[in-house]
Amino acid sequence: MRLILILALVASACAWPLSQDGPAPPASARAAVQVGTSASDLLEIVKTLAAPEMAGRATGSPGMERAARYIAGEFERAGLTPGGEGGSYFQGFDVVAGLRLGEGNHLTLQGGNSRRDYRVGQEFTPFSFSDSGQVQGEVVFAGYGITAPELAYDDYAGVDAAGKIALVLTGEPRERDPDSPFRRPEAYRYTDVRYKVLNAREHGARGVIVVANPLAHGEEPERLFAIRGITSISQSGILAVNALRRVAEDILAGAGRSLRDLQQAIDRDLHPQSFSVPGRTVEVEVRLIHEHGRGWNVIGLLPGTDPTLRGQAVVVGAHYDHLGLGGETSLAPSRYGEVHPGADDNASGVAGVLGLARVFAGGGGARRTLVFVAFAGEEMGLLGSAQYARAPAFPLERTVAMLNMDMIGRLRGETLYVFGMETGKEFREILEAANREVGLQVRFSGDGYGPSDHTPFSAKDRPVLFFFTGPHEDYHRPSDTPEKINAPGLARVVRLVDGVLRRLADGDGQVTFVRAGPSSPSRTRGSGAGYGPYFGMIPEFGGSDEGVRLGGVRTGSPAEKAGLQSGDLILRFDGKAVKNLEDFVFVLRGKRAGDRVEVIYRRGTEVRMTSAVLEPRQ
Repeated sequence: MRLILILALVASACAWPLSQDGPAPPASARAAVQVGTSASDLLEIVKTLAAPEMAGRATGSPGMERAARYIAGEFERAGLTPGGEGGSYFQGFDVVAGLRLGEGNHLTLQGGNSRRDYRVGQEFTPFSFSDSGQVQGEVVFAGYGITAPELAYDDYAGVDAAGKIALVLTGEPRERDPDSPFRRPEAYRYTDVRYKVLNAREHGARGVIVVANPLAHGEEPERLFAIRGITSISQSGILAVNALRRVAEDILAGAGRSLRDLQQAIDRDLHPQSFSVPGRTVEVEVRLIHEHGRGWNVIGLLPGTDPTLRGQAVVVGAHYDHLGLGGETSLAPSRYGEVHPGADDNASGVAGVLGLARVFAGGGGARRTLVFVAFAGEEMGLLGSAQYARAPAFPLERTVAMLNMDMIGRLRGETLYVFGMETGKEFREILEAANREVGLQVRFSGDGYGPSDHTPFSAKDRPVLFFFTGPHEDYHRPSDTPEKINAPGLARVVRLVDGVLRRLADGDGQVTFVRAGPSSPSRTRGSGAGYGPYFGMIPEFGGSDEGVRLGGVRTGSPAEKAGLQSGDLILRFDGKAVKNLEDFVFVLRGKRAGDRVEVIYRRGTEVRMTSAVLEPRQ
């Protein structure tokens, strides 16, 4: 049930009424334009967006709409022209804003002459990415649900899960041992619940029951953590539920085993203890109702002053959505229900957008048109920036460059990361010139692909730069709060972006787009996006096709060598069904450089087959 916050609003703009067509437009600006990007100015914006009444700004939520109104109000106060739909600042798109349980969810255990029905919402609950439907089958205990050939570990070795219900533990072997092989950075994915569910599916299971492991989490209050928070709209292709440990103990009682003993045996020897549970049958039915809502990009335009160059534009963007009250993808899942403020991720980036809008509007504009955008839906898969790329406020073919700020509020030392430098021939010279005025230690790297809002622009052959101060321990946790922002450092980063933007917006020349080759697939935000071999396709984000549609392929990559093109729809990869991007990543990360994979794809109405040799990442 969605929490409705009845609190005082932080800005006069937040008093606007709501409508089905989007947040209502702001009232006429009453305050003078505040020109400046001082540390205090920027920190005040961060505090506003990360305030409790914004409730974590989950896309489709009332908190997100409050944030959208605030941003639109600041755009109007700065004097920007509305760049959204119908003369407003808002560009809408459909999202899955929530889930609720339908009628008929049940989990039943049968053994011998006994039958036990478990209570939905109290003893079990579906995952948000579960399919709906009903399955029945025998149970196989599959340990942690991990298949890691590079670690010589496979919970499914020696057991047949086909047609059965897999019972698996959260976490990984020796979870609290820093020397465990599963603590290697490239092995992080094995702890992900969605990985465990997809791995069960690929081993033929018809359903999955996930329970919290007792050794690492036995002292914590046990809570169901599924169906909390919506950060992905794609389903897993299998029924998947989260259950309390006592449900698992009831199942294992038929074999005279216990979760704790089984886990201790696995961890002691790093050897699976999987087996088919005799005399136990489980029936699972999942009925989920997707609640549809709207996400809103907020767009403000500052027309160019030069009669010739005003027909070109630079986009300055940052996403303003976050995780709301947490949930399945929060890195503090036990703290579901607490506001995840997202001060660094990404109120800091929005502060940069608003600060620069104030400075340029207050200073009379620039020769080229400037498009300032606060994107929604980034945490759900770049939905807002993908929507903008499909329906831009200013033609993309006349967009000189896109500057993206995501997590720029935790400058440590002097180091700033700038990705996408290779997408523009003139970028290095521009960045170095701008930095001479700021003096940061800037690490340039990367092509234009990464898990943030510059990617859909790069996929459309637009030069992009992504500014980022690095990952930290508060990422995707309730502890990402305003007092941890390095406000002077944030001001320095925005000053650097200001210098880059001035050179792009006022210079006579344009940036020459360069389609980056395979030498530098980028890793950003410590997400692990770069782990696994290199394939080189760029997905089209925000699509709803059954499969993964390509927004582009990198020059010289295995994907290009295999003949794949923008617009192709990947249906199968290495013999595995690809229903969505999560499926593709699951299969790819299980392969190694040098492996040859078969790719089945659709081009237009024709289904084709090709093969590619995967390469190492560099």
